[in-house]
Amino acid sequence: MTLSWAQIFRLGLVQACLGAIVVLMTSTLNRLMVVELALPVVLPGFLVALHYGVQITRPQWGHLADQGGNRTRWIIAGMALLALGGLGAAAAIPLLESHFGLGLALSLIAYAVIGLGVGASGTSLLALLATATAEHRRPAAATITWLMMIAGIALTAITAGQFLDPYSHARLMSIVAIICAGAVALTTLAVWGIERRVVMRPAPPPIRFRDGMAEIWADTRARNFTFFVFLSMTAYFMQELILEPYAGLVFGYTPGQSTQMS
Repeated sequence: MTLSWAQIFRLGLVQACLGAIVVLMTSTLNRLMVVELALPVVLPGFLVALHYGVQITRPQWGHLADQGGNRTRWIIAGMALLALGGLGAAAAIPLLESHFGLGLALSLIAYAVIGLGVGASGTSLLALLATATAEHRRPAAATITWLMMIAGIALTAITAGQFLDPYSHARLMSIVAIICAGAVALTTLAVWGIERRVVMRPAPPPIRFRDGMAEIWADTRARNFTFFVFLSMTAYFMQELILEPYAGLVFGYTPGQSTQMS
């Protein structure tokens, strides 16, 4: 038995939850550092780059998911890790204002944890989709999960922005805590029981991670597609560091108003 349409939509909810947390970390907190705290733009730029850089571990997470099975636990654990990093990143904002060194240390740890959480949860989810979805449904399943991630980003930005004004650090922490707790709960409900009800493609024979990467990289089409995805994602996410600070500095948007733009 492969994934039904309802199960594919349930897994898409996980992508929506990933987007819901990440959009606040890469856009809203970025704006707060630049506008409200008047910190150098390079700081949030480095932190966002750090969380993406840590995600270079995604191939390793995929390898673990393929070799070890039980992807459900990695999806839930990764989401919990992402939520923990999100709370840490939000808690670092008032610390950056009052105790810069401590706030910077917490930010570095939090954004690294965010990258690990996204890698563990997102990659394990995609591995589950790839192995449990019928071949004729895979293109549609990929489209559905991607669109649901975009929907999660948009709905979170609109909703959080409405409650973020008038801005205060306490209000920020409350909003982030609610979104993170909701994301973990929804993810758990969405994936629970799916994996054991489907018949997945047989796991590949055990192989060292390095050997697997070498085999994939030797495939010209796989290598070219990797570069295509890299350039596409670079273009897609490049606006994150610019949009909200620009709205605040040039147009005088409040944190809530600029968040809704994301």
